[in-house]
Amino acid sequence: MGENRIVYDEEFEIANVPQIMKAVVIREHGGPEVLKIEEVPTPKPGLHEVLIKVEATALNHLDVFAREGLKGPGVPKLTLPHVSGVDIVGRVVVYGEGDSEQPSLPKKGERVLVNPSFGCGKCRVCRAGEPSMCADYKIVGEHLWGGLAQYVVVPAKNIISIPNHVSSEMASAIPAVYTTAWRGVINVAKLKPSDCVLVIGASGGLGSAQLDIAVATGATVIGIAGSEVKRQKGLEMGAAVMFDSHGDWQKEVMNWTNGEGVDIVFDSVGKPTFRNSINCLKMGGKLVISGATAGDFPEISIREIYQMHRKVLGAPMGNWEDFLQVTDYVWKGKLRPQVHAIYPLEEITKAEIELDKRNHFGKIVIKVS
Repeated sequence: MGENRIVYDEEFEIANVPQIMKAVVIREHGGPEVLKIEEVPTPKPGLHEVLIKVEATALNHLDVFAREGLKGPGVPKLTLPHVSGVDIVGRVVVYGEGDSEQPSLPKKGERVLVNPSFGCGKCRVCRAGEPSMCADYKIVGEHLWGGLAQYVVVPAKNIISIPNHVSSEMASAIPAVYTTAWRGVINVAKLKPSDCVLVIGASGGLGSAQLDIAVATGATVIGIAGSEVKRQKGLEMGAAVMFDSHGDWQKEVMNWTNGEGVDIVFDSVGKPTFRNSINCLKMGGKLVISGATAGDFPEISIREIYQMHRKVLGAPMGNWEDFLQVTDYVWKGKLRPQVHAIYPLEEITKAEIELDKRNHFGKIVIKVS
């Protein structure tokens, strides 16, 4: 899947698929300036795959990591050239072998959302519904060529239809961050309406999703964000209070909770916030980690964890059930993914600079077609 090859195929001729497409290709690691829009061969779907004509792709820090060539524990080795883009919305063009006649799959021309993660489908953990634990775990746009292109090939089983009332831009804001947030908030933290929680980086893609889901459960939500505009947006989404991430927010959280602390902290920032996050927890509280966008080797005190009966829990991207649950909530209007800005594919460099500056609230979306 995602191989760089020229297509000569009768099905493609019938579907009017061009042999060459535009894509944002990473050929060297560096800043946003290394991103180049090139003409490359349109990929062809293989067994149990489908070709999607991309309409919109939302950006993630995974795109930044791919472009910068991030290395370290838990980071997959990236093979260049590469096309990133994890959150993909598009229309079904043609199925590869093995799926074209399955009535359960979306029809050709139908608008679909891609679940970007999958495992081998055969091992014990995959059969238990946990592909992220699979030794052959993959994410479209990270391990394979992704959606910052006019066309992308994905597993046919990983697409679902999008209802007409949901825009492509809003739908593209769901897969990576909302599936991860759902897993962390609902399945790992097991959030209850009686809980008081703290969301670090509540203005980012993942943080705003965590805030959205936590508010929907009825919990009391405290958010941390770096500007007055972002803090006001968090309040509009239902946060009880928003504190300045550049101030002494640990002190403010403890004061606001009358010195008790919060039940749960959701932290995807990492190194700069990790220790403060732990110390905002009450006795027996839980720190849920779903990322490390600002560094992954924090200073910690083990005593601040075990002597306070605290728990540190990991919550990577969710499974299929998480994906289906959270999309259903969005379709029904119970969750409101935030789209900060929409850029055309030709302005990908400007869009990633905006992402790097962390001036956004919610997701930055690339309009491909």
